[in-house]
Amino acid sequence: MSEMTTRRDFMRTAAAGMLGIAGGTALAMTACSPTGTPQEEPLGDTGEQSWDEEYDIVVVGAGLAGLAAAITVGTEGNGATCLLLEKSSQAAGGGNSQFSSGSVTYTDDAAAFARYLKSLRGDYDGTPDDILEVFAERSAGLRDWVLGLGAAEADMKFTNTDGAKKGEFGELDDSNTYRYMSFDKKNSQSFKHISQFALSVVEAHSDVITEKTEAPVTDLVRDSAGAVTGVVYECGGKELRARARKGVVMCCGGFENDPVMRQDYLSAPHAHPVAGIHNTGDGHRICARHGADMWHMHSAAGFWTNAVSLDGETFCAYRKINKYNGITVGINGRRFYMDYDMAVSGWPGSDELGPLEANVGCRHGHQQFGGEWPLLPLPATMWFVYDQDHAEDAYTDGSKDAVTDGFAVTASTIGELAALMGVPADELEETVAIWNEFCANGKDTAFHRPPSTLNPIATAPFYAMKCCCELLNTDGGPRRNARAQILDTRGEPIGGLYSAGEFGSLWAHYYQGSCNLSECLVFGRLAVQEALGITA
Repeated sequence: MSEMTTRRDFMRTAAAGMLGIAGGTALAMTACSPTGTPQEEPLGDTGEQSWDEEYDIVVVGAGLAGLAAAITVGTEGNGATCLLLEKSSQAAGGGNSQFSSGSVTYTDDAAAFARYLKSLRGDYDGTPDDILEVFAERSAGLRDWVLGLGAAEADMKFTNTDGAKKGEFGELDDSNTYRYMSFDKKNSQSFKHISQFALSVVEAHSDVITEKTEAPVTDLVRDSAGAVTGVVYECGGKELRARARKGVVMCCGGFENDPVMRQDYLSAPHAHPVAGIHNTGDGHRICARHGADMWHMHSAAGFWTNAVSLDGETFCAYRKINKYNGITVGINGRRFYMDYDMAVSGWPGSDELGPLEANVGCRHGHQQFGGEWPLLPLPATMWFVYDQDHAEDAYTDGSKDAVTDGFAVTASTIGELAALMGVPADELEETVAIWNEFCANGKDTAFHRPPSTLNPIATAPFYAMKCCCELLNTDGGPRRNARAQILDTRGEPIGGLYSAGEFGSLWAHYYQGSCNLSECLVFGRLAVQEALGITA
């Protein structure tokens, strides 16, 4: 994922739908509110279960992965039927998809892109080659697929088509084999976002696709042989059982909005999820009850700083702090990392790169640390310190005055500022003095920030903006194979159960930006093709 809106923006826009797609659709959609009447179909009979509804495919989650799965039923299923269940009120899902930049990675060279993916994986060899190769191969067909579904090429932007730019980890071979496509938000005459377009395709196949919102899945149903044959979900105050004759596709997103799971798997109960609020690990717990193995539970995109109000109640909008204007310190008053972490910064842009172990930047939370690039955890409380000379450009949200908006404190001396921050005055004074020496000499010898970001903290009054760490999305979930099947703890497929998107994503280590949306499209389509026996 890339540019996102904040949780605050989400709460302001959720009722109407951020993309303007929640209401007035042609889709056969039921909102399962307590007063609603759920759509019912003739009772099915498997000989072992009783059913309220029957479909060929049941898709759980209506983010981009779920929409891609439903689209595949509608466009390739030869009359197969689909039930698309979404627990939020959002027709395009309450997770992260519609809050992303909408940029989708594809490639013109599947073999070279696969090599790049394997380099990004590094030593995390629990992710087998074949799943990366399938992703690369199918990424090579994404542009044609999206255009073939009816996207207007004139309304889209295609980036790096000549391979002139390197990817997020440009020090690695074949990084330039990525391509981006997205709808042109400024000039498009049709859609502004890939999720908006995908929902329109689902709407166009309402004869075979039924979507229900406010319809959370609570369990899976299995037959005596252990195969998944349907789901249990809530709708309008009722518990319903929907049979899936061919398969269930879990597209439940991540767990970034479950504080206990963040604590258990990321050691980050304090991290602030920046986008959709409905990714709370429901699907993870459901699949775990049925024996699914888990992978990549440590992997995420996030852990850079953003401002939080002094009272802890509100958060600054995404990417509204310009980090080159100051430094970040912990509660001890000291710098502790390469603090020019503009969410995604330091992407290599030329052929004159140093070795990966010497470069710096923040690449979806991965930072150079000891010559390696782990996902760097951050403390619960940090402070961004800057001076009057840089106050106008340091904070660009709201009133553009961080003190007025309740995000910062100000004082006439560094010592007085430290008292307001609750950090040791002598430590902060020494930290600022050392920083100013770095700025004068043009080199940050502590953390090697780029020289262009070395701005002194010298002119009173001084400011400190309270910060927390942000989190975009998690990647962990049920282990899947190259056929999009969910695997049990023995490595065997659980019959009838598939997954797509960030729910058990393939990302184990480094990440190439905009590939999360690609994975939604690739594996959403692949899962349904496998379940229905469609030959690609």
